[in-house]
Amino acid sequence: MGTNEHTSNKKPRHTGMFKPGQSGNPSGRPKSDATIKELAKSHTQEAIETLVEIASNKKASANARVSAATALLDRGWGRPHQYVESVSIGLSYTDFLEESAKQAEEESLQSILTIATTSNETLLEGV
Repeated sequence: MGTNEHTSNKKPRHTGMFKPGQSGNPSGRPKSDATIKELAKSHTQEAIETLVEIASNKKASANARVSAATALLDRGWGRPHQYVESVSIGLSYTDFLEESAKQAEEESLQSILTIATTSNETLLEGV
């Protein structure tokens, strides 16, 4: 059996994939990344001063001032945590979406029926 053929319980392997246990990057991260990081870090003080200057410049656009202030706060205090509330309703996500779509359709049909009934009553009153 070739590497692209189906087995009873396995998906076919793409011929370009790595063998099990083989790293896609055996030599690791390039060393130049560390050099670039160190070079960027050497400009930290100037970058912070520039952000402060933009944030406090009344002539700068509001967008620029907000962006600079946000960058300063993120670097000083860290980015704010985003909380996600997980609620279990006993349905899969697709079942929930289907149920929501059915409910929205029923509500739309009920609204149409109400409008039609009201219109008929108005027409009959005129007779």
